[in-house]
Amino acid sequence: ATQSAQLVWTYENMDRCKTNMFFFISSTYGFLIMLLHLQLQVACSTDTILANQSLSGFQTIVSSGGVFELGFFSKGTPSLFYLGIWYNQVFPKTIVWVANPETPAPDITSISLNISNVYGYYGLALYDNSTEKMIWGSEGNYDSPSDTNVEAVLLDSGNLVLRDGNNSILWQSFENPSDTWLPGAKIRLDKTNPETRSNILTSWNTSQDPSAGLYSLEFDPSSKGNSLIMVWNGSIPYWSSGAWDDRLRIFQQVRFNRNLNFEFNLSEPYVTYSVRNQNPFRLVMDASGQLIAYSWLEKQKIWDSPWSAPDQKCMVYAYCGSFGICHEDSSCRCAPGFRGLYGLETYFDPNDTYGGCISEINLEKKPCGKKDDNFLPLENMKLASDPEEQVLTRTPFTTCGSACLDYCFCKAYAYDGNRCLIWTSDHVYNLQKLDANNSQGRTFYVRLLTAPENISNKGDPATLKNISGRRNHHKLRSIVLAVFLPSLALPALFIILYCCFSSPPGSKRAQKDKKQSKEKLEGGITDAEDDDGEQRLYLNLHDIMAATNSFSEENKLGQGGFGPVYKGYLPNGIEVAIKRLSKKSSQGLTEFRNEVVLIIKLQHKNLVRLLGYCVEGDEKLLIYEYMSNKSLDALLFDPLKCKELDWEKRIKIVIGTTKGLQYLHEDSRLKIIHRDLKASNILLDNEMNPKISDFGTARIFGCKQIDDSTERIVGTL
Repeated sequence: ATQSAQLVWTYENMDRCKTNMFFFISSTYGFLIMLLHLQLQVACSTDTILANQSLSGFQTIVSSGGVFELGFFSKGTPSLFYLGIWYNQVFPKTIVWVANPETPAPDITSISLNISNVYGYYGLALYDNSTEKMIWGSEGNYDSPSDTNVEAVLLDSGNLVLRDGNNSILWQSFENPSDTWLPGAKIRLDKTNPETRSNILTSWNTSQDPSAGLYSLEFDPSSKGNSLIMVWNGSIPYWSSGAWDDRLRIFQQVRFNRNLNFEFNLSEPYVTYSVRNQNPFRLVMDASGQLIAYSWLEKQKIWDSPWSAPDQKCMVYAYCGSFGICHEDSSCRCAPGFRGLYGLETYFDPNDTYGGCISEINLEKKPCGKKDDNFLPLENMKLASDPEEQVLTRTPFTTCGSACLDYCFCKAYAYDGNRCLIWTSDHVYNLQKLDANNSQGRTFYVRLLTAPENISNKGDPATLKNISGRRNHHKLRSIVLAVFLPSLALPALFIILYCCFSSPPGSKRAQKDKKQSKEKLEGGITDAEDDDGEQRLYLNLHDIMAATNSFSEENKLGQGGFGPVYKGYLPNGIEVAIKRLSKKSSQGLTEFRNEVVLIIKLQHKNLVRLLGYCVEGDEKLLIYEYMSNKSLDALLFDPLKCKELDWEKRIKIVIGTTKGLQYLHEDSRLKIIHRDLKASNILLDNEMNPKISDFGTARIFGCKQIDDSTERIVGTL
């Protein structure tokens, strides 16, 4: 029994010893891990990487004030890792700089950042230790005597700098930006080689992919560094900051925050900015193609966006990609007959809108020259404006569709004035759906390579019904013509012979009256040459009908007090606005002539210029220079477009209008009182210069006359 008790006691002590040994080993191992972790934190929690140190795995360095952090991160694809800088105390993690956007590492445990002699000088080098290859390096043009004198420091500004023992900066991340422009960083233009696209902001490919996207912010080489532009695909500018205003110390189109202080140096040139308060602030060239300002709200712990440019996403070049239609809510949808890249859905991924659409029909299997294709009309569209567009001038509307059918590579067409626009490229960008009341809307005809009922994306059902109805109507018309045309041929022949050898009663008189009217009108105008000695053109009604597509609704710009105004193109290609006086107007031929003479005699840069006129029968038409920005009221009273009128533009319009009035009242050969000056009668050219228009109610005063009487009330109430 004693021996058994001793044996049990021995076994119990052995178990107790094993347990104590396990706890001792576990505690020791945990303590060693903790010491190792603390050692790593001590080594890497500073803001500096020395020449004999490296940054690897989950290690980071933090700027001295704790503002920014440098380390490795993944985005979108968890297995791809990048070296980057982000805000240390902002959550979620906000990346402001990426070193290797095009060469991510596949394993975070195998990458390291150190200072190496790679290109004959010491710089930062990012290695993939599993392959022993360098995947990124800080390129530069510097020379350092010894690697021990070089160090990398992360500053509280977010700038990662490489400097030598004399604190001279050898390389810095601010000179090699990604998509984010931080306060203190500079956007530069290489004056020795302006075409070199360096030191620019480049958007991410998507919000989850840091590789280079299609959009960039850079200096405009054509302005000699006086303005910034946004560029699509490295070649097509679509937004400008406007010229630098040295008096206000800001760019014309970048006025959104009084807390920003811009600094511009034209001699280098470069531009930088600072923020007056201490809250985090950044400007981001977003993957959507917008430059967006972000300001951190500390209490709410969120990023606020007080400004973006362009302010409407539909104004971004190729925002919806090829054959994608941008709607007022900035959503994208494929044109009928097209589908998204990732399925049959017609809507896009909000994070990847510019992926665009592709045709539902395999173009390679489509026989060329087949004339049974259909067109789907998309109404109220802002037409695509890309380099692949072909323009055929003075082409009748009826032959525009035929021209597209005859050309195997034609994808779509539109008719604008007397121009037939044909798109032949597989990539048609910048289609935008406009409001039904927008006079700029045009009909865009998309070519379908099959019958409408064979496509899955039919667009608006009403549009499909409309095109089907047209096809049935054409078939019915063909049947009617085939049955009745032979029976009408003989009577038609007699009518033609009668017209050739006889004149209808009063026809000679009508032609004589028309000739006398024209001579009477021109008799008063011939003596009324403008200051340049240029006589105005008398256009016949046929040319004007062709220029306006027979006064079609598609060409209508708006409605004036005396009749509608149409857009058109003269035979010489000049873009004009044609005012068609209402037939109900009380204005007779003599009064019309006086108005024409009056406008011809008035020549001033702030008065609209008359280019021609026409009087035939009941038609009285005035042809003016075309103002691309339309009237002031179109901008002033539009909740979105009014944002384009900053104070500088408003003052410019006021001063220009005042100069025009001063000319009418005091400086012209005639003293003219307009009597109906309003926002709709102030037109704006492509440079926003104001021009006074509509002199239908104007009165001529004597030189010393200060009052006059009238028999009717005029003006606008």
